[in-house]
Amino acid sequence: MGRKDKSEERRKEILEACYQVVARKGLEGATLKSIGKEMGVAPSLLMHYFASKEELIQSLVDFMIQKMDFTFLERMRHIPTARERLELFLEKNLSFELPDAVDNKVYYGAFYLSIGDERVRQSFRRVYDHDRAVLSRLLTDYAAEAGIRDLSPDLQAIQIIALFEGLYLYKVVYGDTRELRAAADGVRQIIWRNLQAAVPAPK
Repeated sequence: MGRKDKSEERRKEILEACYQVVARKGLEGATLKSIGKEMGVAPSLLMHYFASKEELIQSLVDFMIQKMDFTFLERMRHIPTARERLELFLEKNLSFELPDAVDNKVYYGAFYLSIGDERVRQSFRRVYDHDRAVLSRLLTDYAAEAGIRDLSPDLQAIQIIALFEGLYLYKVVYGDTRELRAAADGVRQIIWRNLQAAVPAPK
């Protein structure tokens, strides 16, 4: 058990080093040699934990998910109402705190690789599968709390994530502008307006 824990800890250290190298140099510059140099170890040591750079990149996707989750999951456990939990998730995304938890070079570098590499694509899908599952659960809980019956949480989650992604990409291209923040506020209003429209009128 101790050996397994130590191995997992070492893998996390390697992934953190990989993340830092990719954030500075991009995925093209993230060689086993550069990652080993970041850690102060021989590149051959990395091969004991990851068979190839491809396997390392695939594991990096899960590492990104963990970094994003850290920004809200712990706090969410202590929030009593479904609406407040949903509000927190939306705020973390629309304030860009959640996407900013992962460096753009790392996130979009992995996205770029996923276009031409089916294995990376399968790994990258876990980011969206995870976000969709989290948001769908939040929407389901909110619907139950608000008495909404005609809501499709999975479909709503995909629609909301698509809106988020458009804002994220805009921010990468144009930077953090006042227009972007205004657009994010508008997206927040659209989401809540659609949800409120589904709340049954009092009898």
